[in-house]
Amino acid sequence: MTNEERKQTLTAIHHVHLPKLDTAGLIRQNTTDTTVELTNHPAYQDVDILAAITDNVSAESASLDVLFRALADARRRTILDVLSHQYHPIKLQTLAHDIASTQRGGPPEDVEQVLQSLQHVHLPHLQEAGLIEYNTDEETVVYEGHPLLRVPWMHSELGSNFRATLTDTPKDADIWTIDGREKTVSCGQSLCEEADEELFLMFTATGLLEAGCFSRIKQAADRGVDVYLGTADPTVEGFVREHAPEVTLWEPQTNWLNLPVDGENVGRLVFADREAVMIGTLGEKSDAGVHKEQAIFAEGADNTLVILLQQMIRSQFAKLDDQTEDHDSESQSLF
Repeated sequence: MTNEERKQTLTAIHHVHLPKLDTAGLIRQNTTDTTVELTNHPAYQDVDILAAITDNVSAESASLDVLFRALADARRRTILDVLSHQYHPIKLQTLAHDIASTQRGGPPEDVEQVLQSLQHVHLPHLQEAGLIEYNTDEETVVYEGHPLLRVPWMHSELGSNFRATLTDTPKDADIWTIDGREKTVSCGQSLCEEADEELFLMFTATGLLEAGCFSRIKQAADRGVDVYLGTADPTVEGFVREHAPEVTLWEPQTNWLNLPVDGENVGRLVFADREAVMIGTLGEKSDAGVHKEQAIFAEGADNTLVILLQQMIRSQFAKLDDQTEDHDSESQSLF
């Protein structure tokens, strides 16, 4: 490095990078003696962030640079916040309306201007980072996620306790209730994204395993999480075998997780790391053939519902072993 390059680097650090880190609360500058020290920001406790900044990740530094550049812009973080609540591609016009409506403390933004900035500035950056799938022909966009960016962390920066926003249940309740298909899907996807060791899933009806759900399940398997997926749908089985062979498939026995309330059965189950569980029930179908959905959610190794699910799944252990052997898969112990 030449003296001129060193001078330019020091200038950029002093006038660009350090002020941004200070504003974010990550460092504390002492202008008197021109020293810098770290703060106790919670980001320094996040294992994924620490892995990324210490190069302890299986990703090229160039791809990390692209990811961080995409996340550095507040508008792009807002875009990801909006998209991560969706479970299917949405139209750009819809996204522009949603983004414009998030404006606080000032006059409403012009939707057309927001749309132009999405098309020509922000969405290309997010697509380059692999965070979204942007279909320019159909003018749709969907959140794809990234192995180094998990929904709970992102929402911790944009709004506290993401899952708490999906329910009206008091935060200190042992079991939360969630109303609506979209919120149920969002809760399940967030569990998939934060799982560290094990995911036990079940989808009992065709159409419940959306593309957004599958992408998060695949990402969990790719980062070393043991994933067990139960389905009786041969189409889903074939798709998982082809695109995620590392996922262990099992076939739910007839109504082994019935909830005999108003005739509703369990439609989806997500059990993450034996510490957090979401159970979704299927109600009546709409005219479009889509089930109404409700869910309950519980978290904590000592939570009664979590313990109950552990016992129920353990009771199916022998059947799971037999089924994985029938499918020529390696038998694995869940508990």
